[in-house]
Amino acid sequence: MVHIAADLPQFLQRRELAAYEQRLARTAYAYGVDLRRAQWLAGSTVGDPLMRTVDRQWSGLVTDLDESSLLPPRKAPPTALLEEVARLIHMLRAPLPTLRLLRPDVAAQWSAVTPLGTTKGSIHWLVLDLDRVMALPPEERTFVLAAGLGHLQCDHGSIFAAHLMAHRKHRAAKMVRTLLRPWAKVAVFSADRAGLVAVQSLPVAVQAVERQAAEHVSWMPRWPSVEARRQALEDFDHSAIMARRRVLAGDVSQSWAIAPPGREEELDSLTQKIAAAFDGAIRLGGRLAMRIEGHERRARKSQPAGESDESESEAPASESTAASKAEASEAEASKRTPPPAPAPDPEQASRLEHALRDSWTLARCDQRLTRRLGLL
Repeated sequence: MVHIAADLPQFLQRRELAAYEQRLARTAYAYGVDLRRAQWLAGSTVGDPLMRTVDRQWSGLVTDLDESSLLPPRKAPPTALLEEVARLIHMLRAPLPTLRLLRPDVAAQWSAVTPLGTTKGSIHWLVLDLDRVMALPPEERTFVLAAGLGHLQCDHGSIFAAHLMAHRKHRAAKMVRTLLRPWAKVAVFSADRAGLVAVQSLPVAVQAVERQAAEHVSWMPRWPSVEARRQALEDFDHSAIMARRRVLAGDVSQSWAIAPPGREEELDSLTQKIAAAFDGAIRLGGRLAMRIEGHERRARKSQPAGESDESESEAPASESTAASKAEASEAEASKRTPPPAPAPDPEQASRLEHALRDSWTLARCDQRLTRRLGLL
């Protein structure tokens, strides 16, 4: 039986590791202006309290949606769709969302995939119109799901939630929606990039963007034109992250995942080392907690009056034996190292070097987009 003192550090450490991976992943592809504006909003003494309006009204919104728009939580999407979402979460290092399905009678008032959430990434939802999502061609479905996860990864869920609250007559959210227009203007470019990373095909991505624009609903944020989004995708298609995606994915795209720029080939090795260090610390904490608990229990016991000296000497002996075993297991755990990463394929390394030689930096893609949007 593991002591509760070992459970809490394990939970916190794994959550911190996941958040760290998400931050690194979104900086590998997301639009820089979008990230900087989101960072300013989260740290602003004016913007942060204003955005807390979304958090305060979230419970009321969920109750309203459960009564009027959403199927019960027990209605789950098909297994194939869940597997695809899980694959995209791994690929993008995205947060794990709650999937909710729309009722057929109100689905026309929503997009096929709607990301919702609160500030600081504390809650993530993906609201799906299951009929429309499953009717999409497979590659376009991958794009819209990846774009929705990209919105959540870049903390855009609160922007959509504010617009939905304002649409449902939440008075305080109307002011928030108005003030969030500059943030909504640039948010879609990060999500489009996430979709392109997932599908790898520029024509498919452009076709999905055109379909999204044609099905845009009135309460959603007003996106830039399709032409601006298409040009942004064309620029990002020349980026280094897309070059690595096409070379490193190959025939094993199921296992490919975003990592810090230029370090995709070392991702598995780094993750194994961090996980091994966490597991060792967790095992050590659990053993120490169990030994401390056992010592306290023995101290609380009262010994019988007629107990012999021999029995008194057996307890310290058993304690020393347990301590020696624990020390031996700790030494063994400290010596345990993750298996070495496989040597890179020379042919693949050559193709990657050639692809990166002609690719653009993410800063160049951001600069061209910023100039077209007139934000400089």
